Formats: sequence, structure tokens, C-alpha cells
Amino acid sequence: MMVLVGTRDSNIKNGTILNEKCPKCETESTLYFSIYRRYTHITLIPLFPIGKSVYIKCSHCKENFNYEDLPENIQLKLRNVKLDRSIWMFLGSIILALFIILIINNYFDKKDETSVLIKSPIEGDIYNLKLSNGYYSTMRIDKVTSDSIYTTHNDYDTYMPYEVDEIDKPENYTARKVNYSKKNLLDLHQKDEIFSIIRK
Repeated sequence: MMVLVGTRDSNIKNGTILNEKCPKCETESTLYFSIYRRYTHITLIPLFPIGKSVYIKCSHCKENFNYEDLPENIQLKLRNVKLDRSIWMFLGSIILALFIILIINNYFDKKDETSVLIKSPIEGDIYNLKLSNGYYSTMRIDKVTSDSIYTTHNDYDTYMPYEVDEIDKPENYTARKVNYSKKNLLDLHQKDEIFSIIRK
């Protein structure tokens, strides 16, 4: 998927400046204005506004004016034009904030669930591991006794924690048998070496 980042302008207000004369032809109430708001977007989803532009044209003499070149009283009227709140320009930022909140919430939910599940391991549990070399892997609980847990480690490891699901296949658990005490498992969890548990 291609991600496009850029800026765009959106027309947010048009109107006529009443009771003011054109600086060139001096015709009254002929200054027409258009206000545009510039916003940043990512793949056409607006993130947030970054600026504003004002275009002024006399409908009588057709002259265009820069905001800075207008008399102070006309500039003041333009500054006082009531603009609609463009909430939609923050749509991408709102979505991004909600997504981050969801990820954080999901992380703490999983951490809480792991803290509960590790106290009562059962056969078939899959423990997601952070290895000492910085890689990630899994181990399967094969047998649980009153004080010991018998496991088979996955033959493969991954670069990223979210990739462990891809290697969690029955045929990947073969020869790497390791025994732990229940206390060892709790210690590994407290060191974040066991970062999540899948109970099927």
C-alpha cells in the first residue's frame, strides 16, 4: 500500500466585505473574499490544519489584493470573520490517537492476563519468549506436575515479537526439551522474558 504525505487547501469561508471601499476603484461593498485552510494529510486523510490563506478580489474592477496590502480597517473585518470549526481536519490525528490508546490498552490487558495465566500453567499453553540474543520465540507446555513444568521450545525464532504467531506450528516443536520449576517461570515473566501466553 502506498502512503502519501502532503498538504492541501480547503475553502472554508466566502463572502463580501460590507461597507468598505475597494482600494483601487473605490466602489463600496465589492470586495469578495475566500478563506482557505491548509492541512497536512496522510493518504488523503487529514491530520491537522497548519495555516490559513485569504484571497481578496474586487467584483467591480477585478483587481486582486493581498491581505497585507489592505487598509487596517479591512484587515480587522477579515480577522473577525467567524469561521466554522473544521473538526474533520483533525480526523487522522483522532484516528491515530485512538489507535495508540487501543494498542496501549491491549498491551496492559495482555500483561494482566499473562500475570494470571502464568500462575496456573496447563498442558498445551504456548509461552511467547524474548530470548537473551534479542530474538523472539515460543515454547509449548507438554506436562505439568506439582512443582515442575516440562516444555518443548520452538525450533525457530523471529526478529519481532508480533511474528511469533507465524512460527507457532506443531511441526516446529521437536527436540529442544527444557524443564522449569514454577518459580523459574514466574521469574522469567517478571524479567519480561515470557511476555505473553496463549491458552487454546
